[in-house]
Amino acid sequence: MQEIRIYTTPTCAYCKMAKEYMKEKGVDFKEYNVAQDREALNEMVQLTGLRSVPVITCGRDVMVGFDPDRLDQMINCARQQSSVPE
Repeated sequence: MQEIRIYTTPTCAYCKMAKEYMKEKGVDFKEYNVAQDREALNEMVQLTGLRSVPVITCGRDVMVGFDPDRLDQMINCARQQSSVPE
């Protein structure tokens, strides 16, 4: 599976919902706490031009906020890309 990244802050309710949703779906992801990691914050702002969280990425696909339907599409795309032989 292509790596899914989520940029979060500890107090963001939508970040918590997105992480729980991915855990329920059995999806591995890498979390970046932008409140503590300046490099991750700068990377997130470069991707989106915003300081809003959560930001979820999979390859070139970027989503700001928590939208379960959109997140399902990202997860499915990541799973399909991982099953394609190189």
